[in-house]
Amino acid sequence: MKVILTISQIIGKTGESMEVSFSENVENTMGYPDVVCFSEPVVIKGVLTNTKKGILFEADGNTEAVYLCSRCLERVKVPIQFNINEMFYPSGSVENEKEAETFCDDEMDLTDVIQRSILENLPMKVVCKEECKGLCPKCGKNLNEGDCDCNDTEFDPRLESLRTLFNVDEEV
Repeated sequence: MKVILTISQIIGKTGESMEVSFSENVENTMGYPDVVCFSEPVVIKGVLTNTKKGILFEADGNTEAVYLCSRCLERVKVPIQFNINEMFYPSGSVENEKEAETFCDDEMDLTDVIQRSILENLPMKVVCKEECKGLCPKCGKNLNEGDCDCNDTEFDPRLESLRTLFNVDEEV
């Protein structure tokens, strides 16, 4: 996704605004942890306003990401909504341009701001439903589709040393 806007109609006109509305497909999910793909394009609606210091970009955005359920690995569609409120400064007008968003001449690159806004609003963990049973740790069967035939009376080998502290046959 690459979003570059021409802002010549508001350059040099303090107080002038221009509405922006566009949608872009996200093909590469490398920068988005755990996202399998985006099933909907990123839709942005907002306004660019020329302030005395620079250009203020205020917008609302939305898209839909596809994740794998953290418990059963089924695909889950998750709507993502975000807001952008970012000031862009003319190139060369700020001391540390690495920490500020800038624009050059009459073009403004919104790509990084949009990607950052999406990333900030992605969920950390996704489950298909709250009551998801997950996968059997032994055979890998999706337990939402029914029980498996695995023996569930065996103890976790990592806890075996604790089990020796108790005599299972003794009453405590």
